[in-house]
Amino acid sequence: MLPLKLLVRVTIVAAALFAAVAHASPAAAATPCWKALLNDWYDGRIDHTYAVHCYQDALNHLPADVQTYSSAHDDILRALQSAIAQKKKADKPVGPNSLVTPPTTTPRKPPKGTKGTTTTTTTAPGRKPDKGLGGVAEQLNPSSASSLPLPLLVLGGLAILLVAAGGAGLVAKRMQARKPGT
Repeated sequence: MLPLKLLVRVTIVAAALFAAVAHASPAAAATPCWKALLNDWYDGRIDHTYAVHCYQDALNHLPADVQTYSSAHDDILRALQSAIAQKKKADKPVGPNSLVTPPTTTPRKPPKGTKGTTTTTTTAPGRKPDKGLGGVAEQLNPSSASSLPLPLLVLGGLAILLVAAGGAGLVAKRMQARKPGT
């Protein structure tokens, strides 16, 4: 009977170890395209192109203060219209999941009367992809549209500190006025 108990225990431990090792880890969630678009816009311009639905989702997820106090709404609409126009110009049907890829270089002829070769101009260069800081540091990173407004938090803390100092001075003045002989 003793070897049977040992066999059952070993089987249970082996099954538990197998379950722990074989348990699939969840895949890391990719950043939604609307959030990537807002992060791309954060410097004041949209450098990359996205699927048409990304522009619409970005407009739907645009924070109220950003929509009110910045040109984000107009910039995203302009980029959406440009993306749709480029797709139509290329005679491709525009759908909600179609990706717009504009040419990166445009050849230009030199002006008349000048000697030279054909020049090329490049469209807005893409930025290097963000490596991400992770955790709290990512929230404090000012290069993200969803970051905390650190200067505003510092000024708010300073304002609270000054109000507290003023209140402490008022309390000290009143306590001094209550003392007899002053």
